[in-house]
Amino acid sequence: MHPFKLIPLAAALAFTLPACSGNDPEIPLDTDRGEPVAMVNNTPIYDSDLADFLSLSRMSGHQGVPQTPDLALEELINMELLRQAAIEAGVDRDPQMIRQLERLRTNLLINTQVENFLDDLNFTEKDLRDEYDRQVADMDTLELRARHILVASQEEATTLITRLEAGEAFPDLAQDYSTDGSAAAGGDLGWFSADMMVPDFSNAVLALEDGHFTHEPVETEFGWHVILREDSRDMAPPPFAEVQEQLEHILARKALQAYMDQLRQEARMEMHEERLSP
Repeated sequence: MHPFKLIPLAAALAFTLPACSGNDPEIPLDTDRGEPVAMVNNTPIYDSDLADFLSLSRMSGHQGVPQTPDLALEELINMELLRQAAIEAGVDRDPQMIRQLERLRTNLLINTQVENFLDDLNFTEKDLRDEYDRQVADMDTLELRARHILVASQEEATTLITRLEAGEAFPDLAQDYSTDGSAAAGGDLGWFSADMMVPDFSNAVLALEDGHFTHEPVETEFGWHVILREDSRDMAPPPFAEVQEQLEHILARKALQAYMDQLRQEARMEMHEERLSP
């Protein structure tokens, strides 16, 4: 006796058995699908169905999914019996079910078309190097090194600026007063690019020269900052060989977007925005 388990949803959506009623005594065999490994109310389950099911089960990585042919066949028989029971109950004629099946069919068609389109792409090394040059040209290569002191109020920040202007050491004040996790390191934030920080903070650092601190408190969503820009440098771009796979993905996304734009341009479309729900 075999325990009853259902195939995981992701695999079930991708797998279908032959759409026979299960009550026809004269169902012809589809020799293109291989040899039957079981018959369920005169409906064949083919060895190709079993192979597909095993492949999907293993790819799903779901604990408890049968991995042996005999257990997998039991699951296919269970699925076929349930399918036949659903048809007998008229589930396939339910309007909501019809819409869901159509959406699943649409998603499968879309995914297959996109996969086929991407499989047909073939980028040359020149394509990849040209994209590499474009990406490098657009890179923000400036790296910054800064310290900061984070406090709760503008008044506290102003007082600390006055003490800095009087000659006290920035790391010492950061250790004593900053509420940020960097306080133990004297407020040191290490090296970073501007886009790694919130805009108000980054803009304040960019406005400073190396070795200078802000003479006005800087407010961000985290509180009030006093910032010291310690150093800056130009960051070298990664070598071409290290980012070749990412470049292929970038070119694939661009090609897919161009394909989508072409489809939209060639299509006859009408949009009734006035019918959209607010």
